[in-house]
Amino acid sequence: MGEEKKAVTVKAERLEEELKEWGVDLEKLKSRAHKAKADAKTEIEREVSSLRAKLNEAQRKVEELKTAGGAASTEMRKGVESAWAELKKAFDGARAKFK
Repeated sequence: MGEEKKAVTVKAERLEEELKEWGVDLEKLKSRAHKAKADAKTEIEREVSSLRAKLNEAQRKVEELKTAGGAASTEMRKGVESAWAELKKAFDGARAKFK
């Protein structure tokens, strides 16, 4: 395995672990929504739906990165990094908002 492909594989594995952690956080938010009052419940459910869509998109991008392996273009890597930054920002905002 070439060094570049190995680096991409290691990065993809690290990203997948973080996605799993965010999935757990998302489930915690869903649980909180079920216990919340009606107006807060609607807001939390809307946030969970938005985060789920972003999480799914990030998972898709990681899969693309893994499939491309060492041949992953700079553009593809930037796409993954951009999606990652957006997802991280959204999760950080949700955590702060619904503590």
